[in-house]
Amino acid sequence: MASPKNTPPLSCRVKELFEKEMKYTSGGFIPIPAFFTSGVGSILTDVDGNKKIDFLSMFSAANLGQQHPKLTQAMHEAYENSTMLSLACRGPIWVDFAESICNRFGYEKVTAMVSGAEAADTACKVARKWGTKFKKISPDEILVLGVSENYHGLTSGTWPLMTPSKSRDAYALRDKVLTNVNPSTGTLLRYGHIEDMEECLKELGHRVAGVIMECIHGHLEKFEDEIAYATAVRQLCKKYNVLFISDEVRMGSAKTGKFLCSDWLGPENKPDIIALGKSISGGAYPASYILGSNETVGQVEPYESASTFAPTAVGLAAVNAALKIYDEEKLADRSAEMQRIWEAETSKWNHPFVQFITARGSDFNITLKRDYHNKRVDASRLAMLILHKGVFLYPMDNRLRMSVAMTITDEIFLRGIAIIKEGLDEIEQYDVIAGAQDENSKTATPWATVNE
Repeated sequence: MASPKNTPPLSCRVKELFEKEMKYTSGGFIPIPAFFTSGVGSILTDVDGNKKIDFLSMFSAANLGQQHPKLTQAMHEAYENSTMLSLACRGPIWVDFAESICNRFGYEKVTAMVSGAEAADTACKVARKWGTKFKKISPDEILVLGVSENYHGLTSGTWPLMTPSKSRDAYALRDKVLTNVNPSTGTLLRYGHIEDMEECLKELGHRVAGVIMECIHGHLEKFEDEIAYATAVRQLCKKYNVLFISDEVRMGSAKTGKFLCSDWLGPENKPDIIALGKSISGGAYPASYILGSNETVGQVEPYESASTFAPTAVGLAAVNAALKIYDEEKLADRSAEMQRIWEAETSKWNHPFVQFITARGSDFNITLKRDYHNKRVDASRLAMLILHKGVFLYPMDNRLRMSVAMTITDEIFLRGIAIIKEGLDEIEQYDVIAGAQDENSKTATPWATVNE
């Protein structure tokens, strides 16, 4: 039997930074001991000067890669003109932008925020107002529902929409209005299980103002099953007079092969409200928006939705430039082509610990078997081994999470895929993988299933 392999140790600089991070910071996502100082396109450079292929794109925010020249130029020009024009002294660019984005997506009103979590929170807030005003739901009984395995942010206004957990309960965030649990049975409204939502709305539909969900995100093995599930939820919302809210923050902006992930449902199933954020600005500036009808978003009055940094001229310059890039470079089509490349390459793989591999445009997941006999084959060890070999991706529960910039070249994309395969091929040969979590440690994400 061959001797087990070990990766090189973390550098002294990385260890120093990681220890300092652990000492002085809190929050964020599970930290990976990697620190990058610069990036161009889909190539990141770490503190030791090593080049890594970016297969995460800052969780879909940097869908246009690092330093897209048209995007950076638009930002520079905006900063040269002003620092901040917002709120009480808005510039005309906001008015023109509001008209163009409403026309682009076919809605009547838009309101601006900064973060994706803020957009999701505001969408739910609008649904509650609509529910009390138009559906005549008592404020004491109103509900807004989410579904499992969806991520809407970690604010006190969005975390209740995600799966109950000890960490969430520690903040006293049990919410009688916002929940992804059937209030009558206490059971989770599982993503992909339409019977859960049907049972809940059949009994409580008269109390429900809205359902918010990411329509597409790669947690089910088959793309068509996600489309069918989201479509069925939307149809139930119509049946029970419930607003259907599509959270497009992560999987919108051409990520899935269509500009909005809800576009896969067809025009007859258009959401009542959409929440945009993150990659809508190409990751160059924090900006988010919700769009809806006069009866929904149009009911927001002054002092009911506002943010100091929205809508600034700088942020709008970034969004306008990003939208132009998405259109001119046909990046929705490119995303669909990346899915074909990924599926063609991974269809040749055969790893006994892999349950299934998914592609939703340029968003990918490798889901691992939970009952595999070798417990040292886990997401953290795989992610760190692959990072040592040259590709940056992210471990989440029992899967490897990837979101690749649509601007990546085929050459770099294929090189990254080959490195991932090499990591999967060799994982069982490794003993020490520097930077990986111990195989006995476990930190479940807020959008994990109950079994996590």
